[in-house]
Amino acid sequence: MQMSERSRKALRYRAYFWLMDASLVAVAYAAIEPIISYFFDYDISTVLPEPVRAVFLAFVTFFILVVPVILICAKFMRDEYCEQLWKRSFVVMAYLTALAPLIYMVVYWSLFYALGQPKPLPPILAWPFREVTMGPAIYIAWIGYMMVFVALFQFLRWRDAR
Repeated sequence: MQMSERSRKALRYRAYFWLMDASLVAVAYAAIEPIISYFFDYDISTVLPEPVRAVFLAFVTFFILVVPVILICAKFMRDEYCEQLWKRSFVVMAYLTALAPLIYMVVYWSLFYALGQPKPLPPILAWPFREVTMGPAIYIAWIGYMMVFVALFQFLRWRDAR
């Protein structure tokens, strides 16, 4: 028994949201894990046995690196509502891309002067002076962009549902 064209399209549209939900879970894990590791000196993934941990981290990596790229580029998977949500997400991304460096500079220089222009910079102020090569910088910016897109899309979707 073959699926009708209409049910195939409906499945494709639902799959977009399912993949976006799975990506949000991966993004949430990838955002929370380093925070817990830094503040509590605890690696969450160590609670899993090694083979399970390897598979889990492979899925997280797949849903952070590959799936958002597919979701951004796969216009055929989006219906009208999803397309509007996609466009709104990129409008917000454009605002963030324009404003984030300005906000960062204001906060950075405010902290620098509020702390009395310290000579040995505390870690929060020394971060911009770390040597980073072009490869990791592009990689980190790309991953950050994918993660922010997924989070914004889901936030706007959640806000529309309210």
